[in-house]
Amino acid sequence: MNERTVGKQTVGQRPSEYYRQLTEVLRAALGDPDDLHRSSPLFYTETALEVLLATILTQATSDKNALQAWLAFKKAYTGPEQVLQTSEIVLSSIISSGGLGRQKSKTIRAVLGEVQAKLGEEYSLASLKDDPQWAWTFLNQLPGIGPKTAACTMLFGLGLPYFPVDVHIHRIAKRLKWVSGPVEPAVLQQYLSHQIPAEFQQDLHILLLNLGRRYCRPQHPDCTLCPLKQCPRQF
Repeated sequence: MNERTVGKQTVGQRPSEYYRQLTEVLRAALGDPDDLHRSSPLFYTETALEVLLATILTQATSDKNALQAWLAFKKAYTGPEQVLQTSEIVLSSIISSGGLGRQKSKTIRAVLGEVQAKLGEEYSLASLKDDPQWAWTFLNQLPGIGPKTAACTMLFGLGLPYFPVDVHIHRIAKRLKWVSGPVEPAVLQQYLSHQIPAEFQQDLHILLLNLGRRYCRPQHPDCTLCPLKQCPRQF
């Protein structure tokens, strides 16, 4: 295993075969990623813009609550222009099941306004796929959007190789010794986006999320039943 520096930390450079085996081990233990993904509102999106909005609703809440909020949002609005025609208070009430309704309502309306101003009346992010670097810059400049939400939009909305790192994956990466010492999630995300082969990124993201929820919990992780019994050693 080779090493490189990420921020101020030394991390391992693992071969593609490592991530293939990791994906297969987790798939066998946790189930098919497509089935697991059904609990997320991102599964019920049709465009990159919808992925972006649905990801906003997942912030600081459970998938169950976010999904309920997203389905209510979809039922209430047939298009982005309707969201901008309604008030922040009304939108907040519609998505309240996801928590932080006022804050997320403000973010959604601000994002749609910016998309309309920069990309036109069609409210489409499809053109961003042609220029990944510009897409990444554009998404991160949107009001209320951080690197994790931008990466979810890139991966699940535009099909571009960006590996989102949330609290679960950040924790697992440290426990698997992918990185030693403190490293910001955004920095780790940038590294893993280049390190993990594109063909495994979507499935592995979903699988690691579920690993963190079921076994590799912040407190009292269930190491006895965890499918990665060799942790933190290599496969």
